[in-house]
Amino acid sequence: MIKRVIVLLVLSSILVTLVWVKNHPTAPVNNISTKSDVSSKYTTVEYKISKIKGKQYYGEGENGEEIVFAAEKIVSGDNIQVHDDVICYFEKNNLGKGLVKVEKK
Repeated sequence: MIKRVIVLLVLSSILVTLVWVKNHPTAPVNNISTKSDVSSKYTTVEYKISKIKGKQYYGEGENGEEIVFAAEKIVSGDNIQVHDDVICYFEKNNLGKGLVKVEKK
């Protein structure tokens, strides 16, 4: 009988711990150097254009992170060249949805 009570207590404590962890997730780790304004709906990341191939632009961030985007993402009429700095806009708190727009810095 005492063994059953001990097993019940252990399993109950594991269940309570799992429920607590599920309801209190930690903040996601973001290793990308970003600048964001709390009132803005975008997260921005700066890249330096390393290569242009047709209408595809290749960029590299300060931390070595790379990006490829099409010319259609450039909202301004700026002529972006190799070694130019650009600002890429992503939806805030969700970099997985993709690139929203690109502007020359």
